[in-house]
Amino acid sequence: MKRILFIALLILSSSIISGSEIKLNGYAPGGAGKYIELYDQPDPITGQSDLIERIKIPDNDTFSFRLDCHDVCWLRLRYGVYEILLVVKEGSYYDLNLPYYSEKTKAEKLNPFFKYELIHINLSGGDNINNRLKYIDSLFFNYRNRISRSIYLGEQLIDKDSLLQSFANIKESLTEEYTYIYHEYRYCLLRMIANKQLIPGSNDLALINKRFLPDMPAYTDLVNQVFNGYLNRLVNDRQTSSLRGYINSGGPNDKMVNLIQEDGIIRDISLIEFMILLNLYSEYYGGRFKKEGVEKIFGWMANHAVNKYNRNLAGIITEKINRLKPGNMPPGFSLKDTQGKIYTLDSLRGKHAILAFVNTELPETKYELDILSNWTGEYKDKLAVVVILLDEDFESSLDRLGTDNYDFIFLDGSESNGLFKDYEIRYLPAFYFLNRELRLVLSPAVLPSENLKSLVILQLSDGLMDNI
Repeated sequence: MKRILFIALLILSSSIISGSEIKLNGYAPGGAGKYIELYDQPDPITGQSDLIERIKIPDNDTFSFRLDCHDVCWLRLRYGVYEILLVVKEGSYYDLNLPYYSEKTKAEKLNPFFKYELIHINLSGGDNINNRLKYIDSLFFNYRNRISRSIYLGEQLIDKDSLLQSFANIKESLTEEYTYIYHEYRYCLLRMIANKQLIPGSNDLALINKRFLPDMPAYTDLVNQVFNGYLNRLVNDRQTSSLRGYINSGGPNDKMVNLIQEDGIIRDISLIEFMILLNLYSEYYGGRFKKEGVEKIFGWMANHAVNKYNRNLAGIITEKINRLKPGNMPPGFSLKDTQGKIYTLDSLRGKHAILAFVNTELPETKYELDILSNWTGEYKDKLAVVVILLDEDFESSLDRLGTDNYDFIFLDGSESNGLFKDYEIRYLPAFYFLNRELRLVLSPAVLPSENLKSLVILQLSDGLMDNI
């Protein structure tokens, strides 16, 4: 895709609006009838971002958003195959001219790992925050890749010092405090990489401890580089060996913070909280600590962390790790069946249920559903099979599949963009097994071709014994 040919400049109006509100007006050529989704910046630990607003582009290809922003906000506009990065300041008005609309292909829509084409686009007017940040990052990633490649290949990069000096000189052209701070963090990380620093110097630590800016990617990239794995080092240190016991037992949290502070590397409480979340989330599935203890720490921090950002982040992590845990209720949905009747999870209460997320254009879909159909009819009084079709057109997908051949409940998932995310679907078709109380038993389950039958029948047998 020749992105440069499609991307028009974004035009920033100098108009100012009252308070902390910002306004985005724009032109989306070729996008009539399609959607623009406005997201906040993905959080730096789970990568999750929240949908702020989703609007349908009218026939004249224009759109409009209004939202609140305190100080500086990082936003993402999803539009066709693009994800447009935009940094906005409170009280400002933006008039945007987007790239010509490019629809995702069928293969891209079916791919749970599809990545949007990220554009950190320029605004007209020269010296503004978006242009400066884009310039800083373009040089940073260019120089970082060149330096990293030379280190990986074991080659000497002759112009390493000149690259570092060139990047350092950018600060002389920066007139806005936010971009100056952003450059400081980028330069610190670039210098550490170039010098193969595993441990930050005193000046680096002073810079990191100076302020807590989790919304700024340059800051969180640096913190991740410096402190990812730091907690594991501490628990293996004789001076802080009791930290492992605190983590495995889920607290006390003040003792954990005190031990980390005594190490003398991190002084700021908010940064300590963030580092704990960063490290424990990456270790959660590694088996280094007891999951029950880590879950208690996440839960405690979601309610009691000193910093509001960390409380919210701990809440996101807690929800994410519990969302599909066996024994928990799965994410809810509200979808239409073939008669237009609305089905929710509660509609299935009283029976065990298999949820199947499918796309009928994949050849393995019919193969797996045929296997499922061969035996589930024997248990239809105790077991419901719910097939959620993720095709773009519900009626066409029903015809393609030949639903008269199946005694299943078919639901229209074409308009539910959150299903992939809510159920963390990584491949299609995907199957989940629920008990009569609508709690997850197998999440996700094996495929019918991988003997899902034996696992389901075992659960159904246990249910019959419970009734007796």
